[in-house]
Amino acid sequence: MTTKRKGVLAVIISATIFGSLPLMAKIIYNQGCNAISLVFYRFLFVLPILYILIKRDENETLKITKKELRNIIIVSAFGYAANGLLLFTSYSYIPSGMATTIHFTYPIFVILGCIIFFKEKPSLIKIASVILCILGIMAFYDGDGQINFTGIALAFASGIAYAFYTVYVDKSELKEMSTFKLTFYLCLVSSIMIFIFSIVTKSLIINMKPLGWIMSVIVSLLAGLGGVSLYQIGIKTIGSQDTSILSTFEPITSIILSVLILNEPFGIKTAIGVALIIMAVILVSAFDNEVNDE
Repeated sequence: MTTKRKGVLAVIISATIFGSLPLMAKIIYNQGCNAISLVFYRFLFVLPILYILIKRDENETLKITKKELRNIIIVSAFGYAANGLLLFTSYSYIPSGMATTIHFTYPIFVILGCIIFFKEKPSLIKIASVILCILGIMAFYDGDGQINFTGIALAFASGIAYAFYTVYVDKSELKEMSTFKLTFYLCLVSSIMIFIFSIVTKSLIINMKPLGWIMSVIVSLLAGLGGVSLYQIGIKTIGSQDTSILSTFEPITSIILSVLILNEPFGIKTAIGVALIIMAVILVSAFDNEVNDE
């Protein structure tokens, strides 16, 4: 398997994992948790496992330079941690479907960031793929939610934050850091930031039912060991632009699980949205040759 195909597969698996998290989050919320606490636990519980994986690797060390630490703090504050806080907070103002629709405009911000700050020129294939993705995501929105500008602003900000995280990792020295080591420090710094935020806002919940704690651990391990790590592999192998486009496979996973498990309707608009995103994925993975195969 070529390097590009491995990167494409890594991002699709990552998107599938992240696409399953909203359903798990609903279960956790029903067990007494809230969004801020879940984001904190998601970053916290995976840390011991990541630590063990790093220490078991004889060629790896937890040591980082001051510059690497500075980059991690920056990308956590304005990207990694900020994305989670902004997106989950937006759910309090607008329906999750609308928030997700707005959030998944972030591939546009990734490409704009690469054009404005790094003078990159996206291929016609990438431009066409982004257009297909945006049209596909828009088809998922049912239009029943009330318009709230605060929620819309938060959802847009979450997309910008995620785009910042994606581009920053791709264009900084963090790209050279091993996947588990980078994930460990991102989760560590982000958990500290969100813990402080939850204390200040008095939103940290520790009284959950046993199932809530079990599901929180599962979400943390799935996201940290699978979703985040595979997403970073995608950034490192196929670049930030292709990774952001392919990650739109995430809402497809959420919709399929909602149909199969929650018996939610699957209408013609949803089918069109799925088809458009799959077309975008095929364009990027099969016809965009900007990433050299190895």
